[in-house]
Amino acid sequence: MNPKSAKTFVWAAVISILLGMVVMSPAGSLSLYSIAALFAAIPAIFSTKRTRIAAIVILAVSLVLLAVTYPKFDAEITKYRERAHKKSSEVSTPQQEAGGNK
Repeated sequence: MNPKSAKTFVWAAVISILLGMVVMSPAGSLSLYSIAALFAAIPAIFSTKRTRIAAIVILAVSLVLLAVTYPKFDAEITKYRERAHKKSSEVSTPQQEAGGNK
């Protein structure tokens, strides 16, 4: 792998982690940490020694952040599903009572 490309992947992973820490949504953070893990995995496998070590450290950090963020993401998505189900049942009820006249 080209050393410049490997360093670019490492920096992209670092930036993704930093952006994930800034984003307030657990879903957004989880997505950015996943992208960071993917970016770090490539140079961790194919790069030279020094860049490989940095990529492995960044990969480990992103995986830890993924593990910490997942419960928050799961709680957020559960609340979203409950709201969506409640809203869809509220919206469908008046249409059914009206007989669906269009």
